Order: sequence, then structure tokens, then C-alpha cells
Amino acid sequence: MKLPLSLIQSFINIDLPVQKISEILTLLGIEVDRIHNEFPSFANVVVGEVLSARPHPDADKLKVAEVSDGVHRYTVVCAAPNCRAGIKTAFAKPGALITDSDGLQRKIEKSSLRGVHSDGMLCSASELHLFEEPDRILELPHEMETGKDLSSLLWDPVFEISLTPNLGHCMSALGIARELAAALQKLIHHPKTALVENPKIHLQDKIEVAVQDVKLCPRYMCRLIEGVKIGPSPFWLKRYLEDCGMKSINNAVDATNFIMIKYGQPLHAFDFNKIEGKTIHVAAASKTQKFLGLDGIEREIPQGTLLISDTRKPIAIAGVLGGENSAVSSDTTALLIEAAYFDPMAVRIGSKKSGVRTESSQRFEKGIDPAGIKEALDAACQILLDVCHGTLAKGTIDEKKHPLAPKELLCRTDRINQLLGTKISQTEIEEIFQRLGFKVHNIGNGKLRVEVPLYRSDVNEEIDLVEETARIYGYNNIEKRPALCTNSQIPHDWAYLFEKECRKRLVALGLQEFLNCDLISPKLADISHEIKAPHIAFLHTLHSKSEEYSVLRATLLPGLLQVAKGNIDQKNQTIHAFEIGRIHFLQNEKVIEIPMAAILLTGKTEPSNWSQKSRDVDFFDLKGILENLLESLNVKGCIYQPSQHLSFHPGRQANLVVDGLTIGSFGEVHPSLLEKFDIKQRVIYAEINLEDLAARRKAIARMAPIPSFPASDRDWTIPLPLAMPIQSIFDAIHSMGSNLLEKVELIDLYTPENGSQKNATFRFTYRDKLKTIAFEEVEEEHAKLTNQVSKLLAK
Repeated sequence: MKLPLSLIQSFINIDLPVQKISEILTLLGIEVDRIHNEFPSFANVVVGEVLSARPHPDADKLKVAEVSDGVHRYTVVCAAPNCRAGIKTAFAKPGALITDSDGLQRKIEKSSLRGVHSDGMLCSASELHLFEEPDRILELPHEMETGKDLSSLLWDPVFEISLTPNLGHCMSALGIARELAAALQKLIHHPKTALVENPKIHLQDKIEVAVQDVKLCPRYMCRLIEGVKIGPSPFWLKRYLEDCGMKSINNAVDATNFIMIKYGQPLHAFDFNKIEGKTIHVAAASKTQKFLGLDGIEREIPQGTLLISDTRKPIAIAGVLGGENSAVSSDTTALLIEAAYFDPMAVRIGSKKSGVRTESSQRFEKGIDPAGIKEALDAACQILLDVCHGTLAKGTIDEKKHPLAPKELLCRTDRINQLLGTKISQTEIEEIFQRLGFKVHNIGNGKLRVEVPLYRSDVNEEIDLVEETARIYGYNNIEKRPALCTNSQIPHDWAYLFEKECRKRLVALGLQEFLNCDLISPKLADISHEIKAPHIAFLHTLHSKSEEYSVLRATLLPGLLQVAKGNIDQKNQTIHAFEIGRIHFLQNEKVIEIPMAAILLTGKTEPSNWSQKSRDVDFFDLKGILENLLESLNVKGCIYQPSQHLSFHPGRQANLVVDGLTIGSFGEVHPSLLEKFDIKQRVIYAEINLEDLAARRKAIARMAPIPSFPASDRDWTIPLPLAMPIQSIFDAIHSMGSNLLEKVELIDLYTPENGSQKNATFRFTYRDKLKTIAFEEVEEEHAKLTNQVSKLLAK
């Protein structure tokens, strides 16, 4: 939510730096994410009056304007199509400072455009960072004094605020002003409205309102304005809406949106002449029906949705969205202004069923002030009369069946101090409640009866009053006592500890952790269906809140590919990532849940460097990461066997096998699968069963002394068939059982382009732990090993 400072100041006199106001709000639990326009984005820009505008003699799209600052006349070349005599605009004289879109300030200098001298610049709203209107110069109200510094007239810091769901009463300038008033011990002042009604037009003679379900709509009010003129909004109104992140529609709609932002009361303006039968019905839909909304989308509204209807058709989904069939247009001459209190649950159901969420529905869902409806409606009518003109019908329709009474809660002062660890006196607690607008009655024995105003729908129990006390007293004023050390007697679960260690090892290997939801969409499930094992089935949620999260994942791959696609689309094309999570599926009518670790590599192996070129990641980069992971976890004897998984490229995949058990698989993701995600670069992926991995983990490795005697190396190159896996050579070598062989490793592999064989070079390291090994002894042992391996392979 965005709120300009001036709108807050319309309710409270506050003269503090914007940064200090931000700190106060944050301490109250109202987080200020950002302050827009904290300082003026321009300097020495004044109100200029265009005295004349003639075509440029040497450019069709340029004009030469004579501009006055109230004292001197200037010649300015301008390209804006709305540059004309008689308007007032933003004039940046030579020496003025304008902030570019990249945040850098530039100084306006005298210049010459196509042979015509130009003394300064006429500015658009975009160039002054007021609102988006890049192709036109800013048109200011004619009442503004020519030559006046615009920074004093237009500078208005805007707070961007994040609200938790319980702070619905803060979704307006009035709500924020109330919070600041409580914190600063100031009074709230409400702007007065002096409406002039036309005694010849009586509202009750013009419209009839029938509320059929008072539980869903406890209060419904409306007023009528005739003779209106619909058109663009004035500058001040348009600017307020742009500052608050809303688009200007027309003067009538903008006025209702402005009141919603200012008072927190959603309003709706109907074209009165489009209401058939001149009757408003407020009732739940008795059947499923079609509804064309203001956004141009036709929706099917199910039975039970709360609707606003005339005698023939629905004209609005209550509290959510107006209908196209009663929308305000340039032909509208009469406005019926609706202000109501709808049941939060009814609005939420209507919003969910219709599939649309609006600024209005968000406020109704969190609860508005039923006692403040009349004030907001009158304020809206006043603005509509100012910007749309017309005459206001006499009287107000106010349908409410039950009196609106505030909630009463019992509060114990000793309970407040017990929970907060404070020693706040009862008098101070009473003062805090009064500053919040609560009425307090002392009933003795340290007990208070607190009347909570209707706009505080979040305060329902004594514990809520405790929280309010803490907020206003100040969390930073509560004494911090040394924490009592308590140790749980229950040890950590092994799975938690093992996953934590795996996470630490993977981060150490240079991977970034990704987090995905266990729930995926049916579309991703369909993709998963092609690559999962045929004997397992998906698990579907019974009551999913969204179709996008309705199926439990049976593999981590689709979710990670979706995240990779999003990153690649944002030009982040190199990703080295992992995820640790659970997969779920149904096997033999039994629900299975397995912790898994997945690794995804795509893009380059390392950042670009002037001294060497970076290459694309491949199968062996991932294999190296897996080897390092297994070694760090002390998992011994892992071998890599060819596999036939549908999700991987044929010939570029393998299974991880430890002690005869396949604990995972990895390889290059199949191009057909990447095509479904529109990923146009290689992706290397691995997925490991953490339960099986933990079960194959050996005891903690022990330290060993550094060898006292030197080793001796021998290299051996052997021709092999192209299809023969290198692992078979290692298996053959280790099967010989040499006491002198310390290790063997592959150091080179050469495959001719058109050959039928490949040449593999191995390095053998020999060492005797008891003495220095002799040259002859190494030669003999090496010859024996290579001959036996050659014979074994020849079979």
C-alpha cells in the first residue's frame, strides 16, 4: 500500500522528518518498506505560463514557446503536442536540476535546437517523477501562482507500507493517522463537509433499496447526484491516485477511489440511468448466472454469491467488482453512490468464486468501519460535486436493521504485566487505551472494561489488548532480561541432522539452495507422469485453495525446471543450485514420503574472465560435485552404472550405486522435456534418495598419519571398445588385490572421430608402508597387474 504524507497530514498535525515517521510506524508493527520521493527530485523548477506557441521554422514536431515566470519572458523549444498558449506548466529554467530515470541529476543548460535558441525546458510529469505521462508536458491548475517554486507545491513523500492480515484498519490514510496519533499523543481531526442538497429532488422518490439478508449486509447507504459531467480528473486528484499506485479512470471513479484510500471505505458509483426499475436488491444469488465485469471479463457467478441487482439483472458483485451494465461513462449524467458494510466472509467467498481480487475486496475482507460509512459517503459526494459538478439529491438512504454497538472486553492489568514482563501502572494502561480510541471503565480490583471501536475488527479478546499495550508502550521500552537456558531432553531427529549436514556440504560446493512448494500444478504433474515410475500414482489434495497447488510432487525435477526457466527468462542463464525436500506418491495403495536431494546445473562453469574462456557445464561437472559430496559424507564404494531413465538424454546418464543399492541418478535432462519448459540450453540434473544415502554412510573417518615413505607412479594406456565403461577397468584392477597399489585414477581419455576404439590412460600409485619401495619391485608389480587386467578384459 502506498500513502502520500500530505494525505496522512489531512487527519493529523505532524511535523517530523519522513524517516522519523517511518521509524515510528515500524515500531508500531506497520512496516515501511520504502519511502518514495523522500527528497525533491528536482530543483529550481517553477510554475511557468505559456504565453504563445508557434511552429518551429525547421522542424515539424517542434514548437517555439514564449514562457513567463512572472518576471521575465523566455524562449523555449518544446516537442510536446499539448504545448499551447494559456496553459501553466513546469518550467525548468537554466541551472535547474532534474533527476533522470537512473537516479542521476542533470543540470538544465541553455541550448539551441535546429537553429532556435532555447532557455530551459518544459517538463512532463514523468520527468519530475510525479506520475507516468511521458509524451506531454505537465498541465498545472490555473490557480497556481506563476513563478512559484514547484518543489514547495508538489513535493510529497510517499510511504510504501506492508501490512499484516490483522491490520485491516490501517489500509487508509485515516487508519495510519490514528496509529501515529496514538504513538505521538496527538488528536485526530476529521475534515468537515458542508453538503448543499437540492430540496426539489428527494432521494427516496428516486430509488428504492431492499436488503434481503441483513447478516451479509448489515448496513447499506447511497446518495444521488444528478447533472454530472464525466471527464478527466483534475491534476490534484490524478496525482494522488498515481502516488498511491492506482490508474486514473475518470473524475467520478477517481473520486470514489480517492475516498477509499483516504478513509478505508470502498465505494462504488453506478450510472443511475442504467438501473432498471430504480430499485436496488442486495441478496445472495439464487442460481448460477453470467456477469460481465468492469474489467471486460465475463464470469460465471455461482449460487450463493452476494450480488447487487436491479429489477432485471445483477449490476455488481458485492464488495468485489462492478458490472459493465451499470458502469460510469462519458454519457453518464446521474450517479448513484453506494457505501456499505458487507460481511467479510461473504466478500471473500464472492472474490474467490469470481476469481478476482480488488482493492475494495481486500478492505471488506479485513473488516471496515461500519460507523464511518456516512462520513466517507458525504466526503465522496463533496468531491464529486467539486469535480463532476451536478446537484445532490436531498436525503440519504441508510438501511440497517440492528444498532451498531462497540465490543466490550474485560482486561486485567496484572495479566498485561505478567505476559509482557513489565510494571506498567493501571493509569498508564488506561491512557494507552484512550490514545487508541478505546473507551475505558475502571471496575475495580485491577480490572478494566474496554469498549473497542467498530473499526478495530482485529481486537476481539483480552490477549489482543495486551498486544495493543505492547505496541503503544513500545517493544523497545520493554526490559530485556537474560534468557533462561533450557535444554530439551529429546535428541534431534537423525533425518533433520543429516539433511542439515547435506545442505551445508552442498553450499560449500558452491551451490545455491532453491525452495519449492511440495504442491505442484496439474500441468507439471502431467509432465512428471511421463518420467515417473509406472507403478506409482500421484496424490491429489482434497480441498485445494488453488489449482496451481493441487498435486503432491513425485519428483523434484519439474519444480526446479520451472524455477530455472524463470531465471533464464530474466537473463540469469547460469544456475548452480540444489534443493532438499520430500516427494510423495502412492505405491501399492500405500502413501510413500521420501526425503530427496536434487542438484541442477545449467549455463557456464564459472564467470567470464579475460584470461580464459568459460565453458558450458556438462555431465562430468555434476559427477565431480556428487563425488565430492559423497566423499565429504564418508560414503564409500560408490560406482556409476549406465541407466535408461526417460527424463535424461540417452547415453548421458547414470545411476549412483552403493553396496548394490541404487541411491540416485543423474544426467543431462532430455531435450524433449526441456522443450516443454521452453528452455533452450543444456540442463544437468541429479536426484538422490537421502534415506538410502544415510543408510550407506560409513562410520566417522579417523585421522591417519602421513605416509613416511615415498610413492612411485606408473602410467598405463590401453585401447578399449567405445561401448566399454571405464568403471569396468577400475573393477578389474581392484579385483587383483595388490598390497602395494595405493590408488588408481583415469588421467586421460582420447576418442578418435571415426575410430571404433578409445584410448584410456590410467595412473597407478604404488607405496610400501614399511620401507622405501624399490624400482624393480614397482616394475614387477605394475607388469603383473596390467597383464592380469589385460587377460581379464580379453575374456
